[in-house]
Order: sequence, then C-alpha cells, then structure tokens
Amino acid sequence: MSRDADLITLELGNQVAGGRAFIAAGPEISARYGAAFDTVAGLPTPTCATWDYALFNRVIGADVLGPLDERGIAAVVHHFMTKSRVPCVEVYPGITSPDLLAALARAGFADSGHGFESHVLETERPIDVALPGVSVRRVGPAEYRHFGELVRDGFDMRGDGVLGPFFIDLTIASLDALGANGAGFIASVDGEDAGTGQLVLTDRVAGCYSGSVIEKFRGRGIQKAAIAARVREGLARGKRLFISQTDPDSPSGHNLHDLGFRTLYRATWYTRQA
Repeated sequence: MSRDADLITLELGNQVAGGRAFIAAGPEISARYGAAFDTVAGLPTPTCATWDYALFNRVIGADVLGPLDERGIAAVVHHFMTKSRVPCVEVYPGITSPDLLAALARAGFADSGHGFESHVLETERPIDVALPGVSVRRVGPAEYRHFGELVRDGFDMRGDGVLGPFFIDLTIASLDALGANGAGFIASVDGEDAGTGQLVLTDRVAGCYSGSVIEKFRGRGIQKAAIAARVREGLARGKRLFISQTDPDSPSGHNLHDLGFRTLYRATWYTRQA
C-alpha cells in the first residue's frame, strides 16, 4: 500500500467515526431527524431524512475500505430507495478502479459534479498563529449548546427553522457521543465569540471538523487560529496526522494550505437519478 493510500484509509476511518457520532449518536436523536449510519454492502453508509445533502447520504470508502461489486451496487440502490434518498456512492478519482466506475455507469450512476476535498497535515510541531485580541478555548459540557449555536451561525443556518436546530442538536449529541475522543473549541475576538472548530480522534488521526466563522468576523484569521488550537490539542493527545474536508477551492481549504496542509484527494459523488 502506498503512503497516500494508507493515509486515505486512516482519513476515511476518521470521517466514519465523526460522521457516526454526528448522524447517529443515539436512538432519540436519530429518530428526531430520520438519521442513520448503516453498513450497506460492507461499507459505511449514512442517510438523513432531514437534509438531502450528499455528505449525509452516501456510501463511503468503496474500493478503499472494501470492495463494491454489482450485487453490492444493487443493495446500495435498494437501501437508498427505501430511505427515499438519491443513491450516492463516493468515488475517488485516481483511486477508484475502472471496473467499479464501469459498474456504476451500468447501474445508472453518473458524476454529480459535487464532492469534498480532503486535506492532510503530518507534523510533530504545533502551528503558531498569533492574532491580536484573538483567543481559543476548549469547551466543556456546559457550553455544548452555545458551541452548537455558534456552529449553526457560522454555517449561516440561523434563519433556517429546520436545519438550524439540526446543527445544534447533532453537534451537541456528537460531542457527548465522542467523549474523550472529541473536543470542541470556540475562537473569540476581544471577548466576543466568533468561530468554532471540532476535533475527532481516531487511531493515529485527529480530524478537524465544524470549522465555522460568524460572518462579521470572516477574513480576520479566526479559522486559522481554531485550526492551530486543534493541532496543538491533537499533538498533546499523541496524534501526528491531521485531516479536514472542505468544498473544493474554498477559503477554508486555502486556510488549511496556508498552515501546511496539502490536498490528499478530491472525492466525487456519483448519484443515480430515478
């Protein structure tokens, strides 16, 4: 296995752990939002009735975490149809085999034109980000709801009556579910809370998630400060691999690269329309 192939396997494992904690932290939260994190054709498969975004409705790790053949693809289609969701398989250009791509095409799947980039940093040293008036603190359970509200606001979901509560509730549930394997961080500017970052710890990997900044504070380095805080925490917890996912060519991705991350791969979501 090549070095990057090994990193991708570890990175996807961290995504699965973080996604399972967020989407399916417990029966009550899963029932409230119609969320599940199943195994279909041997592969991790989240679904969510509340939000049809493919990030929460896809097969993860085909040809990386395990094989996916035509019988498995048929099982995937059936699973998503029973969930009233568009069947979606995450594909990794340059990694996913031509045989799987051909099998997906025969089953009616096509490139949706959407997907996330994954970024990785391998380091033993903390990142130095010093900004006047900016501080970052780790939150405890008493601040989980406030943290969730900041995540909601940082992703511009405050005015959404459905997705606003979704972000708050699932953020709280994920921190509770992760316990010692997770942490939330709030960045403040002159004492005013401005942004967030969440950490998910798995074997060798610290995953950086929920990096959001409230609109009026954007462009001031807040996200970089939250990234640096999570790297420091991860190093203190014995991790040397740091990962994060962003939209392609996004400000968040540029912030990560400014701090030494590199793009590990760009995933593509292959979907099958009815």
